Parts: sequence; C-alpha cells; structure tokens
Amino acid sequence: MAELNVHEIPYEMKQESVSYANTEPEHTPERPEVVVIPLSPARKLNRITRMEKIIAVAMVGVLIVLGLLMINLRTTISQVEQDISVLQQDVTSKEAEALQLEQEKNELSKSERIQKIAEDEGLSINSDNLRKVKK
Repeated sequence: MAELNVHEIPYEMKQESVSYANTEPEHTPERPEVVVIPLSPARKLNRITRMEKIIAVAMVGVLIVLGLLMINLRTTISQVEQDISVLQQDVTSKEAEALQLEQEKNELSKSERIQKIAEDEGLSINSDNLRKVKK
C-alpha cells in the first residue's frame, strides 16, 4: 500500500504561522465612493406607500374637521353667553321693579295714610274695633 506522506512541522513554526494568519494584509483595496443621487419629488412620492398616503389624507381631514368643530363650539359658547347676559339684565330689571312695587305697597299701607283717608271721607276710628295684623 501507499504510504501517506505526512510532514511534521515543528511547534515553533506552527506558532509563527498562526501569528501571521491573524494580521491584516498591508494593502487593502480601495472601495469606490457611493454616489447618492437625490431623488426628485415625484420619485419620493412613489416610494411612499398607498397606505401612508391614505393615513396622511385622513389625518389632514381629521384636522380640518376638528378645526371646524372648534369654530362651531366657540360660536355656540358666544351665543349662550350673550343669552345669559340678556337674561341677567331682565332679572335685574324685574328685581328693581319688584323692589319699587314693594316700597310703594309699604308706603300705601301705612296706618297714618289710611287714617287720613278715613277722616277725609268722614269716618271715625273706633279703637275698640281695631286689630293689629302680624305679617
């Protein structure tokens, strides 16, 4: 049979070959620079997916609707505030009128006034028939 031709390498040679295997070669090939060509806006839009376009349009629509709702809400609030101020003015005028009528009632119901009108009409006061009414 044929003999295997195995050459034994001394241990020191093995260590040297390992140390040379781990070092980088002295000359590295240069890579060419990557040239980036700017995309035109049309090409950029083509890179945006259809779903992204739908989402963007939906967001713009939502913002417009929210803006319109805010304007409507502000208008409604202003109208309600105006109605409240009108009602407050009415209440104030009615309270003033009620106070004036109360004062007039008190003046007309004074006992001196009633006694004077009775004397002018020829009536006399019989103190036995008088009663004091409590409110």
